[in-house]
Amino acid sequence: MADLIQAGRHSYLAKKYSRASALFTRAICICPCARGVKRDRCTCKNYEQVAAQGGSILREAMYTCHCDVGRTFSKCDDLYHIQALNSRAATYGALGKLDLAVRDAEWMLELAPHLPDGYLRLGNIARLQKNDEYAWKIYTAGIEANKETDVGSSPKLQQLYGARKPLNQRFFRQDPLCLPAEIVTQIFSYLELSRRFVCLRVCREWRRTLTSPIHCQLWRTMTICSSYYRRAPDIDDLKRIIPWAGDRGVREIRISLGTPIEFTFTQAMLTLLLKASPSLENLEVSYLRLLYLPSNEKIWKRLRYFSIKSCAESYHIAADRPGGFPHKFLENAASSLVHLHLSGIPQYWYNMMSSLPILPNLKILKIGDYSKHMVYPDDQWDGLPHPDAIPFPIFPLSLAFPRLEQLWIGPNLPYLDPAPGWMWREKAEDIWPHLKVLIFDPTIFIGQTSGAQGTYSTLWHLTRLTSLQHITLQLGSGDWPCMFSDNDDLLSDNDDLLSDNGDLLSDNDDLLSDNDDLLSDNDDLLFDNGDLLSDYDIARCSEFPNLHSFSSQTMCISPNGARALLSNGIKSKQLTSFDIVFPCEDYMEHASLRHLKGYDWLRGAPSIDTLSCYGIDLQSTLVKDGRLFLPRFLATFPNLRTLDIVTCDYPLHLGEEFVSLVIAIMRLTHLKTIYMASTSFAEYYHPQLRQVARDHGVRLRSGPRILQWPMPLLEK
Repeated sequence: MADLIQAGRHSYLAKKYSRASALFTRAICICPCARGVKRDRCTCKNYEQVAAQGGSILREAMYTCHCDVGRTFSKCDDLYHIQALNSRAATYGALGKLDLAVRDAEWMLELAPHLPDGYLRLGNIARLQKNDEYAWKIYTAGIEANKETDVGSSPKLQQLYGARKPLNQRFFRQDPLCLPAEIVTQIFSYLELSRRFVCLRVCREWRRTLTSPIHCQLWRTMTICSSYYRRAPDIDDLKRIIPWAGDRGVREIRISLGTPIEFTFTQAMLTLLLKASPSLENLEVSYLRLLYLPSNEKIWKRLRYFSIKSCAESYHIAADRPGGFPHKFLENAASSLVHLHLSGIPQYWYNMMSSLPILPNLKILKIGDYSKHMVYPDDQWDGLPHPDAIPFPIFPLSLAFPRLEQLWIGPNLPYLDPAPGWMWREKAEDIWPHLKVLIFDPTIFIGQTSGAQGTYSTLWHLTRLTSLQHITLQLGSGDWPCMFSDNDDLLSDNDDLLSDNGDLLSDNDDLLSDNDDLLSDNDDLLFDNGDLLSDYDIARCSEFPNLHSFSSQTMCISPNGARALLSNGIKSKQLTSFDIVFPCEDYMEHASLRHLKGYDWLRGAPSIDTLSCYGIDLQSTLVKDGRLFLPRFLATFPNLRTLDIVTCDYPLHLGEEFVSLVIAIMRLTHLKTIYMASTSFAEYYHPQLRQVARDHGVRLRSGPRILQWPMPLLEK
């Protein structure tokens, strides 16, 4: 047999295909498995049909036979027999007789279903016939039939893997439940609760696997949202789900109720869900309306995060009543609660200090009010003072939440009520000694109204807390006076205000004669709030010793005020981020340039890695001069990697000026990321800008940088 096969191969290489075929046929006929008689192939098998139906090709090769061949002849894994059939199939393929080649390849499968040779030959022929899916299934069947064989020990098996590889991307389908349990849980966690129920109906195996203890994490997060298209889970559903979450129930619950669902999600369901989850860690509820959280249970000792969003109707509802604020629930979870998010403040928080829940371990607080139309403090709302118009007292929060580390005030909370100055003086060491992050973002335009006086005074005192590391003030308008200027800076600011016509006061006599007016102007600048100026020493007692970042998109801080704010952070090399806001109305041609030059003392600070430039006027000397003032200023910071650049509104024809400015910045600095916010987003797609960004390895991002919350803090 070996000699015949060798001779046939020589004829094949010489392209004498007919002679090669005859030699291979003689070799096949003298195999001992024929026992001296002619051996025919079985015609009962239909591999292509089995593959199309998703059946087992190996089983078809092993057991399907209704003729005499299976009873007369046994399987044959003789190496020469298989080689002869393989070579003859290749010869038929060279002659274009693919039907005969398929017959020999299938005969190889019939004789030796546990060898890779037949699968490889049949799959290759299927590819020649442009039947790639069938070829992939044949290759896969061969790999599964040889799964106990070491791949490195069989060259044919290696070829089988190699032949299947380019087809995997198109045809490889695997039951996701065969993946590692962690990946399965992650995949199904993206589905809403109602969709997970649908998955349980795929088959019994899916239901058994997805509800087994190994996938308990999948049911430890419960999200129930209002929807017009999907029914809400009923109480029987909850009774089935909760045991799937494993010992001690659900860990994270999100409930957002609206019109479509509010009458189907009942108080009994809410109570069942909470009481069956004593290890609850995160709870988010929105618009409970007629429902309430349990107030008599003290079982939630692991609740760390609680978020509640209320509707405007809840403002007048008493605490712990249906639709009211869950006062007792919070107090019962006080020992573990670390993060609190309130959207909608109950009425009694405005006027009853002693009614606040005491949360001694709370570290993160975001507090905002209902979304309502802007009103001023003297306006009325349904005969009662509008909540937007009532100043919210901040000082009582420091007593109720003494260990607070991060505080976000807003949205819809523009008016703040400062405590009397003596409180800040006498209790200075007790007012949030651990507060590291302060964010004020009311998202409502306040302006210099009477209600803004208390807000200004409150922020003045809060920003002087010595523990602060990160300060963000989004005031909604740029006409607020700078709260970080010293007396000299205030005098210089008044000089500018008193010389709007461009005629500066030129002699000391004029300055002294107008001193009374100057002081009264300072009173207006500081929004005199009774005892604020008398307590100015409180404001000066802090030198911002721990400041890491300061952010404000609207507050134009004078260079002298910025020096008072940042100097200690620069000296200690703690300051990493700062926002520069340019004058929003450049009445004088060089105002923006003069403002930037005032920051020369900041040049080259090695600790700064993030800068933001707001209110850049593309028609000012700062940009149009051609001497690249801003790019050269930014280039002095050796570790600057992130830049926010936001322009004033400008005519569309100045878009090229903006592009040129950003290109110059990229060429002179070592930036990694630039956030761009301009009048038109067309500049973001400018081809030259994007090419320069690629050349310098800079990522361009459209819009301003998103504020991270809660802010990551460095552990000392």
